[in-house]
Amino acid sequence: MVFKNPFKKVSPEEMKTKLSISEQRLTAREKELKKKQEKARSEAKEALANGNDREFRVASRRYSLVEGQVNTIGSMVEMAQSMSDVIEMQTGLKEVVEIGEDLGQWQKQLGFDTNKLEGAVTNIRTSMEKVNTASTMMTSTMDAAMGGNAELSEMQDSLRSELLAELSSSETKKDDLSKKIDSELAETE
Repeated sequence: MVFKNPFKKVSPEEMKTKLSISEQRLTAREKELKKKQEKARSEAKEALANGNDREFRVASRRYSLVEGQVNTIGSMVEMAQSMSDVIEMQTGLKEVVEIGEDLGQWQKQLGFDTNKLEGAVTNIRTSMEKVNTASTMMTSTMDAAMGGNAELSEMQDSLRSELLAELSSSETKKDDLSKKIDSELAETE
C-alpha cells in the first residue's frame, strides 16, 4: 500500500492562500463560539439569580470550556497571520539569497572569504525552519493546555463572582426604582 504525503511542497503563494482560507474559517468559528459563550454566560447568570446551583455549574462549565476554545482559536488566528508574514519575508529573503550568491561569486573572484556569507545564508534558512517547527509546537501545546481542571474551577468561581455582582447591582436599581414609585404614589394619594 502506498501512502500519499498530505503535505506536499506548495509554492509560497499557494501557502498564503491556504493560510488566508484557514484564517477566515477560524475567525468564523471564533464568532460562532463567542455567541455560544455569551449564551452560556446568560444561562449561568439566570441560574444563579434563581438560586439553581446545579444549572449554574453546568452553564458555567460550558462557558469555561467554550472560552478555552475561543482562546485557542484566537491564538491559531494569530499564528496563521504570523506564518503569512514569514512567507512574505521568505519570498523577500529568496531574492536576497540570490543576490548574496552573486556577491559570493564576485567576492571569490576578488579573493574574499565567501564562507562567512554562505554561513549567513544558512543561518537564515535554519531560522525559517525553526519558525515552522515552533508553530507546530505551539499548536500542540495549545491543544494540551485545553484540559486544565484547576483553571476550569477558577474560571467558574470568577464567573460566579462577576455574575453575583451584576445581579446585586441590578437588584439595587430595582429597589431604588420601587422606592421612588412608592413615594410618588404616596404623594398623589
